[in-house]
Amino acid sequence: MKLIETSDITIYDVSIEEVYHIVKKGDSVSALAKAYGSTQVQIQQWNGLVDLNLIKVNQRLRVK
Repeated sequence: MKLIETSDITIYDVSIEEVYHIVKKGDSVSALAKAYGSTQVQIQQWNGLVDLNLIKVNQRLRVK
């Protein structure tokens, strides 16, 4: 933090840990997005989903 203050850095990279979820019966992309604070579009892009309705039980999805 001292280096940031003395170097007058105002923008810096904050890494975000990736979170994954194993799909269970009854899960939906919209419910997962809400539960993990993501969006359906983000989950779709991270996982290369063509159709948000075609997720399968035991499928591993990045959700954050």
